[in-house]
Amino acid sequence: MLSNPRRHEILPLPIRSKVWACLATRFNVTKNIVQSVVKLDQPIIQYGRVTRLEGGDLMVGRDLVQETEDSRDASFVRVESSCIGCTGNF
Repeated sequence: MLSNPRRHEILPLPIRSKVWACLATRFNVTKNIVQSVVKLDQPIIQYGRVTRLEGGDLMVGRDLVQETEDSRDASFVRVESSCIGCTGNF
């Protein structure tokens, strides 16, 4: 499910190139074929929040959604292991 905020803009060339490359890899075709079919030289609707259906996660477009002081960013996860008597390096 897509939700606000949203904006319309033409994607910068480096982002367009990555989108075409991703689609070419996904569909096992050349990037030139994707570029001829998927036109990205016009404004694209970008959504700030996406929720996976059936109780899935809420994914937030950090560039579109203003971060509040009490929000969490799950894109960085730190894991520590404390093992008494361990001699190996982790």
